[in-house]
Amino acid sequence: MRKLPYDNFDAQEFILRDWLALDRTILANERTFLAYGRTSLGLFLSGVTLIKVFKSDFAIGTGWAFIVAAVAVFLYGFRRFLKMQSHYRALSALEEKILPEELEREFTAVAATERDHTEMPAA
Repeated sequence: MRKLPYDNFDAQEFILRDWLALDRTILANERTFLAYGRTSLGLFLSGVTLIKVFKSDFAIGTGWAFIVAAVAVFLYGFRRFLKMQSHYRALSALEEKILPEELEREFTAVAATERDHTEMPAA
């Protein structure tokens, strides 16, 4: 599999902002897959319409070309979606392991700081 540009970053060094960006990227990947599906559906329906409504050889040939293009667009989008999804799935598994530990350390540090500021010496 071809390396992605962001494979050079170490997931152990991610901060909360990076994990949130990953979540947005996963949603964008799903939205892109739906766009491929919508495009292929439009091409397919256009092809069927050309074949059923118009009786000329050119319209029928164009309709079949649209149907073939619809299948090709859908398969390309699905392949791309699966490729990106497998990459994100590996990072998401790491997120479930690392992020709670990071948040616990951060909350402990904030709680200790607040405790130090609220404790007043006895008079």
